[in-house]
Order: sequence, then structure tokens, then C-alpha cells
Amino acid sequence: MSNPTKLMKKIPVEIEIRFPEIYSDSGSNLTETESFLQRLPEVMMTVQGKTNSWIEVEIPNPKCWNCEKPYLYYMHVTMQGYRPGNVCVDEVESYFAIRRFEIKNDRHNIPRMYLNGKEHFQKGVLDQGYWPDGLYTGPSDEALIFDIREMKRMGFNMVRKHIKIEPERWYYHCDRLGMIVWQDMVNGGERYHHWFVTYLANVMSWPGLTMKDNHSRLLSRQNQDGRNEFVREVKETIKLLKNHPSICTWVIFNEGWGQFETKKITDMVRNLDPGSMIDSASGWFDQGTGDFQSVHNYFFPLKVKPEKIRAAVLSEYGGFTFGVEGHVASEKKYGYGSYKTVSKYKKAYEQLEDKVIHLKEEGLCGCVYTQWSDIEDEINGIYTYDRKINKLEKDVSDVR
Repeated sequence: MSNPTKLMKKIPVEIEIRFPEIYSDSGSNLTETESFLQRLPEVMMTVQGKTNSWIEVEIPNPKCWNCEKPYLYYMHVTMQGYRPGNVCVDEVESYFAIRRFEIKNDRHNIPRMYLNGKEHFQKGVLDQGYWPDGLYTGPSDEALIFDIREMKRMGFNMVRKHIKIEPERWYYHCDRLGMIVWQDMVNGGERYHHWFVTYLANVMSWPGLTMKDNHSRLLSRQNQDGRNEFVREVKETIKLLKNHPSICTWVIFNEGWGQFETKKITDMVRNLDPGSMIDSASGWFDQGTGDFQSVHNYFFPLKVKPEKIRAAVLSEYGGFTFGVEGHVASEKKYGYGSYKTVSKYKKAYEQLEDKVIHLKEEGLCGCVYTQWSDIEDEINGIYTYDRKINKLEKDVSDVR
């Protein structure tokens, strides 16, 4: 009797790769898989190989994925039967893209982000993925698409998905619509000491003060089981999402929440996904590792001081609050800088963006405005919680 394990190693595999196409038009948003597949481009090339073996494919005249032209290559993989003459026993339809994120020095010797060999400033927005009717569950596929399309229309080419893992459908839309994703890890830990990781850390960040990440009590990460769980979930998150073309950066720790062994975990993430960049410590408690000098600044004048190797990013800023009557979910209000009229809110936003533009010349490589939409008592979103009003749009009346 044949050994099934040996047979599995020898099963023929065929890969059909279709011509690259852009799927960002509204007509490609089809929910019926069969209808969608009928509209795919013709097969460009076919490659054969065997299961459990590395199959390398050279793509002729490759078209790279970027925010303006997010080319995707669809592929169909079939596995044949155990014996000669048997037809397909398994098959899968998927897609991939060709793109490269990296950091290298520009002509002034300042570290910059590059996409496909070209300098690329990433203008991002913080998105916590909340919805008024489902909290962490979006009401529909169309709602997910609406947010991403509106982000792009407002001039953002990157979204930082903050302390949340979305359904893969959301990442698929980012892939096909050309939206870069910075993916936060869900930090966890014990009860946070906000007097330290929020208030004192803000004060320490202005002169650039930091500390070692071995203060487990202050950083709320004393429990070994909790540490092990975090490491396990980081691995699972990367395994789940790393093949999405839109994934650019893994954000490991945010503002010291449960932070520990930053360098060790950064090295682990680098090994798991060498093609993506890493923001090891977003906000403060920088351990000098990862690809970014990552700063949060809500209260002080904006500034940037480039390093020699890591790129400088303003990974959270802004957070201006303006509540639109009839579109708030809570009597409580939270944010940074409160404005009572639309005109004052818009003016403050525009002035802040002008400052960010000037910082680009001084070495800033990316920024993340807080935030995309209001959530519960946080009324510092560009959009209201219900996504019905864009506070920065010109046609919004000057209401109180």
C-alpha cells in the first residue's frame, strides 16, 4: 500500500496567472463570486509544479501596485488527483500584487519611505473601525467601501487601523482601491496606569525622553501568560494578513500599552514578514528599534528631528473636536482642542495641515491624523459617528 504522505509530496499543481487589472471601479464590487470570475482578464501564463515544493514565477513586464494604480494579478491554482488521469481534486482562486515598501536615504541623506523605488510620503488617518449600530461590526460591505473611498477622496493614501483586526473583506477593499494599511497589534496587558502612560509620557515625549521597557509594573505587563498570549496573537495576526498587498507596516506597541521586550518582538516580526516595515513603539517609550522614529503630538508645537537610519513619522496628531448636533452618541466629550463652529474647526485643521506640509521639507516621512470618525464620546473625527456628515466639507452649515 502506498504511503499517503509520500504521494502528497508529488501531486502536480498548475497555476494560471491572469493579466494584471485595476479593480477599483464600482462595477467590480460584486458579491457573487461566479459573476466576478467571469469578468476577469484572460490567462497570461501557466506554471506547473508539485505540492510542498517552492514554485518561483517570473512575471514578464510587471505592473506594480500603488495607490493611484492598484494593479492586482488574479491566479487560479489547481491540484490534480493521486493517479494519472485523475482530474482536479482541489482548487483555489486568489490574487497577488507586485510592490515594494522600503526606507532609504534621499539626496539630502534623510531617511525616507519609498514605494516601488519612488519617494512616497504617506498621509494617513487613524481609524478605530467603530460603527454606531454594530460597534466593531460594520453594517454592510458598502459601508466598508464608503470609508475607504472617502479617505482617498479626502487626500489620504494610508490608514492606520488602530487596535483592531478587521474582517479580511476590509483588507481586500484596501488592496483593490489602493489604500496603504498600517496595522496595529491588539496590545492587551493589565490595567493601564494612565497617570504614567498617558499624562507623564506626553510630557516626557516633548524633550525626547524615554525609558527602558523592562518596567513591567508601570507598563502593565507583569503576567507571563499575558506576554505569551500577546506574542502568539502577533504571530497569528501576521500569518492572517501579511499577504495583502495593502499591508505596509506592523505597529507593535502603542503608547506603552503593555509594552515589553520591544527589540525581541521586533526581530520576531521582521523574521515573520521581512517585506513589511515596523513601527515598534508608536508614540513614546522608543527603544531605538524598528523602522521609524514614531511620535505622537497633540499638545505641543509640531517638530521633526530626522535620524540617520530610521524614518521620522508623526504617527498621531490633531484630534480636534467638533460635535454636530443630532449626530453625537454621548453627552460626554473627548478629544484635543475643542471648536464650537464648523468654520473654526476647519480653519484649525487647515492650519495644522500647512504645518505638516512644511515638516516634510525638514524630514517628516508620514503622518496619521486623529481620527477618521467620531466614536462614542470621542467627537474628534472628520466624519460623524453615523458617517452622515463630513465636518470638513464646504457645504456643511456653520452650526453650533
